[in-house]
Amino acid sequence: MASLYTKGLQKVIVLAKQFLKVVEKGCELCLKHVKMVVPTIVMFGVVPQYFLIWITWRFMSCLLPSWIYQAGDDIYYTVYQKFVLFFFEHITGTKLFLYGNLEFVSKKERVIYISNHQSTVDWVIVHMIADRQGSIGHVRYVMKDSLQLVPLYGFYFYEHGCVFVKRNYFDSKKMISSLNYLKDEKIPTWMVIFPEGTRFNPEASEMIEKSQSFAKERGLVPLKHVLTPKYKGFYIALEHMKNNLDAVYDATVIYSCTKGDKKTFRTKAPSMFEFVTGCCDAVYVHINRIDMRSVPVQDSDFKAWLHNLFHKKDRILDDYYSGKNSPSNHIALSKGCRSPAKLLSNFGCFLFLATLSAPFVLTSYGRSLYWKTWVFGTVFGYFWLSIRSVS
Repeated sequence: MASLYTKGLQKVIVLAKQFLKVVEKGCELCLKHVKMVVPTIVMFGVVPQYFLIWITWRFMSCLLPSWIYQAGDDIYYTVYQKFVLFFFEHITGTKLFLYGNLEFVSKKERVIYISNHQSTVDWVIVHMIADRQGSIGHVRYVMKDSLQLVPLYGFYFYEHGCVFVKRNYFDSKKMISSLNYLKDEKIPTWMVIFPEGTRFNPEASEMIEKSQSFAKERGLVPLKHVLTPKYKGFYIALEHMKNNLDAVYDATVIYSCTKGDKKTFRTKAPSMFEFVTGCCDAVYVHINRIDMRSVPVQDSDFKAWLHNLFHKKDRILDDYYSGKNSPSNHIALSKGCRSPAKLLSNFGCFLFLATLSAPFVLTSYGRSLYWKTWVFGTVFGYFWLSIRSVS
């Protein structure tokens, strides 16, 4: 009788443990979704409020020189992006490690920033790095034209000085027209370009093979961890902005969570939604600062120079993924340091935009204005972009 009782008790304990494991997994899954959904709602949720203040400044400054408008806009853009960094750096707990020419953080510069492209998080990494220099408000991008369709964001990005280009049909005249605005020496700029043109995915073997074949056909070294870079947009940007630039920042970005095992070798980089859950412990960034005087002027020389930069990236990445769990196995990543985020200022920007949002949440008039801003601001933005941009 006692043995039956003992066996029954053991079964109950086993079932209880299994139940607790199921509950634990359920809680972990629930927490993961909360970490993913809540920051996304908050970051998108403040956009109409941000947009209303920005459009007010746009109208107030319409008769003033463009550099005055841009100076005010850059300050305001800093507030929003530091608000975003509060989630992507402090809430996630991700650590940023910098390598290479670290003196870039000691003074503000006007630059073109190029990098390997793996994920939508790459845009956030740019802001992390620019924030260390105090230049986050000056960040602008060369981006694909489909991003014009993002409500409010697309319109605002264009007015901030970003350049939209078509992926399948590159219109150099449209790009030059947009870049003319940034030639003003009173408008400091961090122009971000991803020369690969699209995100590298280690699981997309067909895309990688196509890129390698393209390189071989042109007598270039085929690349394993990056795609063969396209030079045209980068070359035009340098050509038309060279008098307003100090350097090119050549960045190689590695997400610690992309290192696989012996079978997978390298995994896909996390999306913004995945990254904000804290799935990536660390991000390693090697910065190569290139003075503008060292950038080739001739078209053919420039192509070879750009491909050589990406060949060096490829070697850094290959040594990391084929080596030990530390980036220090490659000489380029052997000396670096952790770069802490600016908690006080980031949290201050979070509080500012959170306070700004209160009337839109707590009052009926505010809620009405909120949705009208989404609708009418988006419609007007589409109309404006159809006239002024690459549509």
